[in-house]
Amino acid sequence: MESIQFGLASNYDSGRYNSVATNERISIEVHNSESSGKMWYHIGLINKATIEWGKSTPYSDGFSPSVALNNKNIVVEVHETSNVLTHSMYAKVGLVNGSTIEWWGKDEKYDTGVQPNIAINDYGVLVEVHKSQSHDVLYYRVGKLNGKTISWGKSHDYEKGIKPSVAITNSGLVVEVHQSENSAKLHYRVGRINGDSINWSNSIPYQDGINPSVAITDDGRIIEVHESQGVTGLWQMSGVINGTSILWTEATNFDSGSTPKAAISSSGQVAVQVHASEGLSFGLWYSLSRLMNTADFMRDLLPLTQDLPFKKMVFPASHDAGMYTHGLETLGKTQDLNLYQQLQAGVRYFDLRPDKNLNIYHGFAGPSVQEVLNDVKLFYEEGHRELAILKFSHFDKFTSEIYKTLKTMINDTIGPWLFRSIPEGYQRLADIPMGTYLKERGQILVVIDDNWAVTDQPKDGFWVYRDWQDSTANLGDLTVFDIYSNSMSYNTMKSDQLQKFNAFNGQCCSKQKNNSWECQEFSQTPCDLFLLSWTLTPPTAVWLFAKEANSSLGQVMSYLPPNTNGYFPNILYLDYTEYARPTFIAELFTKIYNNITHRSPLPKEVNVMAG
Repeated sequence: MESIQFGLASNYDSGRYNSVATNERISIEVHNSESSGKMWYHIGLINKATIEWGKSTPYSDGFSPSVALNNKNIVVEVHETSNVLTHSMYAKVGLVNGSTIEWWGKDEKYDTGVQPNIAINDYGVLVEVHKSQSHDVLYYRVGKLNGKTISWGKSHDYEKGIKPSVAITNSGLVVEVHQSENSAKLHYRVGRINGDSINWSNSIPYQDGINPSVAITDDGRIIEVHESQGVTGLWQMSGVINGTSILWTEATNFDSGSTPKAAISSSGQVAVQVHASEGLSFGLWYSLSRLMNTADFMRDLLPLTQDLPFKKMVFPASHDAGMYTHGLETLGKTQDLNLYQQLQAGVRYFDLRPDKNLNIYHGFAGPSVQEVLNDVKLFYEEGHRELAILKFSHFDKFTSEIYKTLKTMINDTIGPWLFRSIPEGYQRLADIPMGTYLKERGQILVVIDDNWAVTDQPKDGFWVYRDWQDSTANLGDLTVFDIYSNSMSYNTMKSDQLQKFNAFNGQCCSKQKNNSWECQEFSQTPCDLFLLSWTLTPPTAVWLFAKEANSSLGQVMSYLPPNTNGYFPNILYLDYTEYARPTFIAELFTKIYNNITHRSPLPKEVNVMAG
């Protein structure tokens, strides 16, 4: 089932009561000033994995604005009056014209109440929901654009509750969510427009929380965001219409903050959320993503990538992938999902470090290798047609007997999915096309650092891994440029990784410069993949340092073309991976870097260089 990965957000302004709407090309955001009834809008241009927001422009006075946008770039905005004694609500209509909105006429009063929320489709049909100013009763109106004004139907009460949100499709399907009037329970309704009324299904509870917001694609796929009722966590869900009900995914955390709002394009290719800072701060934040099946993203890409060599993919990676457990080992914690959950979220490259007791370790012992392998087995038993790389390294006090035990454990647990031999006509693992790897089923590449797998002949599923600078890189079946910044500063890490990426030329290094990572002499051994080590290295409390790096990854990638040698980052190496939107970013940039889209087939001939 499709899900949404919004991840940690980026700041774009200050204010309060923000709302957002989007199509595939632009997003519109509205909000209040920090301390007055002045309202402002931004127009944002969708640019790969980020939004380029225009200037903040004042447009009216009022409170609690809500905005809607259709594919014709028509904007509708509703808000409460700036006069708190009258409780009037007003609507505005306009058209996006370049970097501004051309508003059609003045604010028009249409009702009384509070907490208005608006939706519009491409036929100019509108649905507005709000709460009574004096009671916890919810109302809706159906409207229709008539030239440059709105013709409203009458107001209907439909439910008790607070904080309503509504979405509409081109076929007149309507979804509404709201918070219970006396508890932190969230409810939804599904309905269909019938003239100036809506035929609603029953109200159905679906989640605990407050301040919900909903958006819908034209084919009935749904995203929802809400705030936790107890702490300042923000949560995301997705769902699909099933008759008069919704089949929901499990709610997952994506950030902290308050009053989140969600929007999605009619195709589902663009999804945006905005929210305000928690507490007394006035920061405004956004993140961009899309609906996708993260558990099967490689399979879903195959029509475009079947002829693409593995070395031309971009995929999410998990640093110290097994360090997700709690207790004393939390001091070495780098992830909060187990390996099954990471695979479900789209991670395809796993950094695993076993100790002599066959536990995963990172300063402290984490879960057993067997637990990790069981999670991988569980994922592949579900039939996912995906390629995963399990990299074993940093062997702590290993012996040949322990290595044999590890091999037996791997073979016994995930043996049916091990990739065991290179097909005729190919020399390296990285040269094999994705369609060959995934022709019939999912596959797992187990790669082994150090010399444990060097003497394995035939390889039989245990391949030799080597770093770019290793003196025996020529022995590697898979070679990777993987040099981290060893810094606790985000700016230092970013500069370091981009400098290394810009120097990468696809060859391993036989001799480095003294006291430097830089190469003095290159070997003839190809370096298959570039790992963007988007991680910081504090002694503990990794989460606090990962937040800035993860929230910035999409923006950095959006302005990162292939380097002058024609290469691009392959491995997006992260702590707390899901908070960086890695699968959305990896899929997007696999297409961008290889000049392929969901509308065009991949040519049979692919350049040798990863440009």
